[in-house]
Amino acid sequence: MVLPTGIKRLALAAAGAPLVATMTMVMLASPSSAAPQPVKAAVVRQASSGHVFRTLHTGLRVRKRPSTSAKIVAVLGTVGSKVTVNCFTHGSTVLGDSIWYHIVNPHNGFVAGFYLATGGDPAAGVPACAVRHRTFRTLHTGLRVRARPSTSAKVVAVLGAVGSKVTVNCFTHGSTVFGNNVWYHIVSPHNGFVAGFYLGTGGDPAAGIRHC
Repeated sequence: MVLPTGIKRLALAAAGAPLVATMTMVMLASPSSAAPQPVKAAVVRQASSGHVFRTLHTGLRVRKRPSTSAKIVAVLGTVGSKVTVNCFTHGSTVLGDSIWYHIVNPHNGFVAGFYLATGGDPAAGVPACAVRHRTFRTLHTGLRVRARPSTSAKVVAVLGAVGSKVTVNCFTHGSTVFGNNVWYHIVSPHNGFVAGFYLGTGGDPAAGIRHC
């Protein structure tokens, strides 16, 4: 989704939540100062290894994966600290923004797009991160692999018992299955789409999986 930098800040108040509750949600993705930070315009500079942006939060956490539950590999400095971004991906949603950026300077890891002055997410000119394959296990015996992300699409294969492994390369949206409309394109052991409801992903869309 496209989330302008100004709206990132306004989202805190627009939700109508008390200040204490709002800041509690914010700290799930990034720690430190409880004081609201000033809105900053997007600062973009092309670097040899990517795009340079400034942070909108003090003590922004750099994580190993694009998820608020992933291991913290570094903590950035004060508001306005510079980071060099080389690509974006989708991950845990932070106050309505599911875009995360992979940074290569001053540390290597992922930061939530909500806390960067990008002017909109995903930022213009920043490419999607290279396709990442992840392996998950099925939560249902005989899960059907379909030609399209729809319960009415042709069945191209049927998987085995609960716990069967599948390799996913991207996600998309399709038919709703028990309230979940996320489907994954798998490349092993067959090629096709399976309903996210039946995969043990830990949350849909799964962190680190790009949109098809």
